[in-house]
Amino acid sequence: MNSRFQEEKRQPPYYLLTGLLLGLALGFILTMVILPVQYSNVPPETLNSTDKDRYRLMIAMAFQANQDLGRATARLGLLRDDDIAGQLIQQSRRSETRSDAQVLLNLAQAIQNPFMQPAITSLPSEILPSETFPASATFTITPSITIEPSETLPPQSSTTIQPTRQQSTATPRISPTPNLSASLPYQLSETESICNISYQESLIQVEVFNEDGEPIPDVRITVRWANGQDTFYTGFYPEISQGYADFTMEPETIYSVQVGDIGEVVSNLSAPTCTDNTNNEYWGSIYLRFDAP
Repeated sequence: MNSRFQEEKRQPPYYLLTGLLLGLALGFILTMVILPVQYSNVPPETLNSTDKDRYRLMIAMAFQANQDLGRATARLGLLRDDDIAGQLIQQSRRSETRSDAQVLLNLAQAIQNPFMQPAITSLPSEILPSETFPASATFTITPSITIEPSETLPPQSSTTIQPTRQQSTATPRISPTPNLSASLPYQLSETESICNISYQESLIQVEVFNEDGEPIPDVRITVRWANGQDTFYTGFYPEISQGYADFTMEPETIYSVQVGDIGEVVSNLSAPTCTDNTNNEYWGSIYLRFDAP
């Protein structure tokens, strides 16, 4: 048969596959290296977990500065978390620094108990700081009598006074969901002086247990001394105990410790004096155990 009539074999279109691969490669380089996609004005709920942690920390630091709970709650609501306070507590436990954990936990406590410390604004300056009112009381101060600067109010008296500021009405309220662990009357059940030369500093070590003898996290502890006070919470050292917290003491300073809102106040605490094997003195630590009734 004449070769002119022989059917020529058709080659596969390899050039199309080569062009497709080159186009994909160039598109990838263009979008990922040369002109990467930049996101802006995205809702916080679309952030990854790391950026969400940064977002919560910035809000907690802002709340620490301005104490604006409404704004902080509104900003955290943009994350669409089911339990805002719970997320803050969980992040505080995985924080790298103790200061970050503390501000996160402070905001969580404020969200859980927004009215635990009622804010009374624009009170007349003549009201004595020692006067207290029942938690459920509603009181109104109306101008009717002018008191001279030399006059003083008798204690526990019901008197209508002339304020120097604008008339105000304040109604303290109690949170409908109080923190039960903070309202328990914790009692000191054990105290011990610790002489351990491996400690780098003198500590007040506090451990809190419930009525079943189990350690309790997220319990507020207040330490006071002559020039100030500090507040911190249990649960930051789970490798030691969920109910453990500590505070660094200054030598020859007297401290008092209270667990919760109405727990027993332990006073006259100071760093004990210890001696090593060569009779050299150093400052020791104190261990305190508190139990719920």
